[in-house]
Amino acid sequence: MIDLHTHPIPGIDDGVRDEDEALELCRIAVREGITTLVATPHMRTDLFPNDRDGILKGVERLRALLRREEIDLQIAPGAEVYLEPDLIDRMRAGHTLTLNDGGAYLLLELPARHLPAGVDDVIYRLRLAGVTPVIAHPERLLPLQEDPERFARLVELGALGQLTAGSLLGQFGSTALRISRLFLERGLVQVLASDAHNSANRAPLLREALAQAEALIGKEAAQRSVHDVPRAILAGEEIEVAMEPGEEPARRGGWLDWLRGRERE
Repeated sequence: MIDLHTHPIPGIDDGVRDEDEALELCRIAVREGITTLVATPHMRTDLFPNDRDGILKGVERLRALLRREEIDLQIAPGAEVYLEPDLIDRMRAGHTLTLNDGGAYLLLELPARHLPAGVDDVIYRLRLAGVTPVIAHPERLLPLQEDPERFARLVELGALGQLTAGSLLGQFGSTALRISRLFLERGLVQVLASDAHNSANRAPLLREALAQAEALIGKEAAQRSVHDVPRAILAGEEIEVAMEPGEEPARRGGWLDWLRGRERE
């Protein structure tokens, strides 16, 4: 399995505190059957002002630590990038970090309690720039819990969704659990990830949630969320999304063509 959203770099954000905890988190991941962790520390100016170079250096230090301890786990770079007014400018200047530093997919964190008025425009502009935003844990965001169709519209615009494993197990409350099931059944989320922050109460555990997802949407579709889709994201490959109910599967390029056409109008 590939865990697309984790916080295993010591001392860089609210994830693991030191090397010992990082090692324990990685050992748990290996026991869980995870082969690749994508290290996605927060990039948020007011709380965690990480930059691309600093994160890449942190990934290299973690890789060296795992080699020293002979832990067979791959670490890919990334970031959980908070939606801020200058996000597009920072991306164009090369200051943000995309998933696997490939330039194709960005793990995007939206505000937990409100959606800015311009969020649709941000999705639109990212897609025009060739970047697909992957919305982090949408099931835990209050405005999307209150209005799930709001998230459906973001997916229609070209975003993907990353569901937190713990949400599907009720660890973030009954509302997040209910919305998780809804988003899965409607095909609005394509990735299941742990959002692991430590080795205790926020560990990189996927198996139990994967079993729950299989019961909801079938084994093949659930397995894609921890294998095929995250692999394609890391490789920068195009991903097809099928939304339910009443919508035909739409390729990402189709929405991008529509957006470009709108811009020319």
